Amino acid sequence: MSEEIKNIIKYSLNADYSNLNNLREFIMSHAKKNGWDNENAYLISLAVDEACTNLIRYAYKFDKTKKIEIILKPKQDKFVVIIKDSGKPFNPLEVPPPDMEEYFNEFKRGGLGIFIINKAMDEIIYKKGNNLHYNELTLIKYLPA
Repeated sequence: MSEEIKNIIKYSLNADYSNLNNLREFIMSHAKKNGWDNENAYLISLAVDEACTNLIRYAYKFDKTKKIEIILKPKQDKFVVIIKDSGKPFNPLEVPPPDMEEYFNEFKRGGLGIFIINKAMDEIIYKKGNNLHYNELTLIKYLPA
């Protein structure tokens, strides 16, 4: 479900992988509507998808009754996505980048979501929630100069 208020767009979804396709389409649509090309709109949607995938799996432990709230704040020079959750706090900024040589040499699978988010977005901000507030992950992509 989405709601638009003064250039702030809200989208809410249950923590279920089956909702991620609609979320990606929603993000891409709004990014394109705000002047982003296909490649960057895709990168933004991929970062949001990866963040939500991690929330569903780790913060909510696949509890489909839990909610994830997405807030878009498209501006002239940047696209801001705020992802709110009430799950177990986790700061992705504290995760060191993977050793990609080791990753490929050991034929690892998965575990690159945070790496992908960092590569796709220009700025990432994390705020841990408490009993009264949600955790917030803010993803920002700046328009190229």
